[in-house]
Amino acid sequence: MQYPCVFVLSTCALVHRYGVILLQFNEDLSEIDVVRIPEMYSELIAAYNNIEDKIELLKDTLSIPMFMLLISGFLNFYASISNYYLPEFLIYFALEAVFNALMGVVIITSLTLCSSKIPENMLKIKKTFGKLIEKYQLKKNSEKEIYFLERLEKRDVIYLTAWDIIYFKKSFLLSAFGAVFTYGLIIVHLS
Repeated sequence: MQYPCVFVLSTCALVHRYGVILLQFNEDLSEIDVVRIPEMYSELIAAYNNIEDKIELLKDTLSIPMFMLLISGFLNFYASISNYYLPEFLIYFALEAVFNALMGVVIITSLTLCSSKIPENMLKIKKTFGKLIEKYQLKKNSEKEIYFLERLEKRDVIYLTAWDIIYFKKSFLLSAFGAVFTYGLIIVHLS
C-alpha cells in the first residue's frame, strides 16, 4: 500500500508545483500596467510559451505513470470486493478490503483533483488575458498592438492525461466512481 501512496503523493506534489507557477504568472499578468503592454509583448509571449512547453513536458512525462496509478486504484477497489467473496471470510479480510477500497478512493481522487488544477489555472490566465485586452482597447482604441494577446487568449487549454485515454477533469470522478460501483455490482451478482 505504501508504494502507490508515495507515487501519488510525489506526482501530486509535482503537479501542484506547476499549478503554483501558473498562478504566479497569472498574478504577475494581472499587475501589468496597461500602457506598458506593447513594450512587454515579447517578454509575455516568451514567458507564456515557456510555461506552455513545461506543461506539455509534464503531460508527456506523467501520462503513462498516471495511467498505471489509476489502474492500481481501480484494482484496489476490485480486490476489496473480491475479498468479500472468499470461501473463508475472516475479520482481517474485511479490514484489508476496507483499506484496499480506501486506497483506491485516495489514488483516484487525489490524482484527479491535483491534475484538474492545471487546466483551471490556465483558464484563469486566459481570463486575465481577456481583461487586459479589454482594458487596453478602452484606453488606446487600437487593435494592432494588442493582437498578440488575442492570440495567446485563443490558445487551447492543456489537460493532463492518463496515456491520452483519460483527461483529468473533475467530472472524471463521477464517471470513475460510477464505473467502479457498476462493475462492482456486476461482480457481486456473478459470485
